[in-house]
Amino acid sequence: MLGRLSFALRYLGRPRWDTGLPPPEVVAYATGRRAGRALDIGCGTGASAMYLAGAGWKVTGIDFVPLAILRARRRARTVGVEVDFRVGSVPAFEGIRGPFDLALDVGCLHTLDSAARQGYRPALARLLAPGAALLIFAFTSPRVPGIPPAELERLLAGAFRLAERRIDDDGRAAWYTFTRKASPGEKA
Repeated sequence: MLGRLSFALRYLGRPRWDTGLPPPEVVAYATGRRAGRALDIGCGTGASAMYLAGAGWKVTGIDFVPLAILRARRRARTVGVEVDFRVGSVPAFEGIRGPFDLALDVGCLHTLDSAARQGYRPALARLLAPGAALLIFAFTSPRVPGIPPAELERLLAGAFRLAERRIDDDGRAAWYTFTRKASPGEKA
């Protein structure tokens, strides 16, 4: 609880991670792809969500910090894009309905406690369409915030297939691309 409060209080200023720009990995993924429905998990002030919306995606962004969502909504109006920004918790995803073609997680999963991490895979498997992409940025340290690559991959195994892992040169962070597997009886 104290960690969540400390995190939320950082939005009283400008958190160091809030650059106002989508990560290049998000831009690279979306470039040249047909737009669909996207879910931005832990969207903060919405840079990635707004980029995708500007590229034609129908986007839902979720964050537990009300001030971040308020800022995201204001920025979206200013920029002139439509994004469904919601205050909510992960992995509960209250009121969010799939299927989504893409989910982004730029720094959310690695901050979750073990109980929330256990609910992450089934929640996303429910929200993502078979064949949908899941892009994750996470710190690789076993200390909080962080999740070692093997642990992250094990956590998602069963419902997701690892398509790509790129660990930064210093080994402290990684980008992952997963694909949602079809369940028995589902069309891929």
